[in-house]
Amino acid sequence: MNKKYFIKIIFLSIFFLTSAYPQKVLTLNESLKIALRQSYGIKSVEYNLISSQKNLEALKLGLRTSIDMEFDLPRYSRTLSSQFNPSTGIEQFFEVGYTTLEGRLLFTQPVAFTNGTFTLAASMWGRDQFSRNNNLPVDYYSNLSLRLRQPLFTFNTQEANLRRAEINLEKSQRNYDRGESEVIYNVTSEFYRLFQSKKQVEIAEEKVKQNEESYNTAMIKYNAGLIAEVEALQLELDLSQSKNQLLNAELSYKEQKDNFKLLIGLNIDESIDVIADIDYKPINVDVEEAIQFALNKRPELLNSNADITLNEMNVDEVDSRGNINAMLSANFGINKNDEKIRDLFHEFSEDRSVVLTLNVPMLDWGKNNREVESAQTNLELSKLNYENQKESIKKEIIYIVNKIESAKSRVEVLSKSVELAEKSYNISLERFRAGTITSFDLSQMQLRLTDARISSLGALIDYNLAVSELSRKTMHEY
Repeated sequence: MNKKYFIKIIFLSIFFLTSAYPQKVLTLNESLKIALRQSYGIKSVEYNLISSQKNLEALKLGLRTSIDMEFDLPRYSRTLSSQFNPSTGIEQFFEVGYTTLEGRLLFTQPVAFTNGTFTLAASMWGRDQFSRNNNLPVDYYSNLSLRLRQPLFTFNTQEANLRRAEINLEKSQRNYDRGESEVIYNVTSEFYRLFQSKKQVEIAEEKVKQNEESYNTAMIKYNAGLIAEVEALQLELDLSQSKNQLLNAELSYKEQKDNFKLLIGLNIDESIDVIADIDYKPINVDVEEAIQFALNKRPELLNSNADITLNEMNVDEVDSRGNINAMLSANFGINKNDEKIRDLFHEFSEDRSVVLTLNVPMLDWGKNNREVESAQTNLELSKLNYENQKESIKKEIIYIVNKIESAKSRVEVLSKSVELAEKSYNISLERFRAGTITSFDLSQMQLRLTDARISSLGALIDYNLAVSELSRKTMHEY
C-alpha cells in the first residue's frame, strides 16, 4: 500500500471519529444535569423507587374486587370403593368413577379494616358417573353462594401489609433522595478533581515555558562565558524534568476524564473539556443548626426510625399468634341438582352455614415466646441502630464544619503565598538575567511558585468540596 495513501486513510479516520463526537465543554451544572438524567447511580435508585411504588400499587389494587374463572376440563376419577350390598348384607368393593366438567366464577372482595374476605361464588358442573353394576345417569349441579371469612381477636394482616408497603415506599423515596444527593456530591467532587487535574496540566505547561526561557537565557550566558557549564546543565535538567512532569500530568488528566465520563453516563469515546469559575465564598456555619438539619432530614436516620415502626408491628403480629383467636365462616346461597340441565335454574334449594372456630393455644413448648423474644430483640437492635446513627451524624457534622474552617484558613493563607511567590520569581528571574543569582537559586524560586499555585488550587477545591459535603450530610443547601 502506498505510504501517502495509508497516511490519508489514518487522517480521514481520525477526522470522522472526532466529528462523530464533537467536544463537549462542561460546566459543573451541565455535568450534574447529565448525571441526574443518565448516570448509573441515579438509574439504580430510580429503579428501586419504581419497584416500591409498584409494590404499593399492587397491594392497593389487591384490596379491590378480583374476578377469577376456573375450569376443570375434565376432572376424572376411577377407583375401587367399599359399599354395603343389601342383597348380600356385606360390604363389598365396587369399581366406580366419574368424569366431571366444571366451571367456577369467583368474585372476591377483601375488607381491609376488618381483615375479612367476602366471596361471591357461582359454579356449574355436569357429571357422568359409571359403575360396573349400575347404569348411572348423567346429572348436573348449579350453585350460587355468598361467603364470608372473618378472623377474630387477631392481628390485622391486610392493614399491616398495606402499612408496611407505604413505609417501604417512604424509605425508597428517601433512598432516592439520598442517592440523588450522593450523585450530586460525587459528580461535584470528581468535577473539581478533574478541573484541578486540568489546571495542573496548565501549571506544568507554564513551568515548561519558564524553564525553557531560563534555559535559553542560561545558554546565551554560557556561550558568552558569563556562567559556568554546570549552571547551564542544571537548567537543562530542570527543563527535562518539567517536560516529564507535563507528560505525567497530561496522562493523569486523560484518565480522569475517562472516569468522569463513566461517572456521569457519557460515552467513553466522547470528547469533553471542563470549565469552572471556582470562587471563594466564605460561609459561617452554626454547628448546632447544621446538626439539627441533619437529624431532621438525613434519609438513613429517618429510615432507621421507620425500621423501629416495622419491628414494632412485627412484634405485635408474632405475639398475636400465641393468643386465643377465632375464624367466623358464613355461607348463604342456593343450589340445584338435576338430571336435566334446563331444570337447574328454578326451584332452588337453600345452602346456609355458619361456623365459628375458636383456636385456643395450649402447649407449644415456649415456641411462640421465643419468637416474640426474637422479634423484641430485633426491635431493640433497631432502636440501638437509630441512637448510634444519631451520634455518628453529630460527629460527622462537627468534623465537616472543622474541615471547612481549616480549608478557609488554608485558602486565605495560600492565596497570599501565590502572590508572594509570583513576585519573588519575577524578581529572581531579573536577577538571574543580571547575573546576581545562580541558576540553582532561580530553580528553587520557580519550584516554590509551582508548589504555591498547586497548593492554593488544592485548598480552594478542598474548601468547595467541604461545603458540598456539608450540604450532602445535612440535606440543606449552603
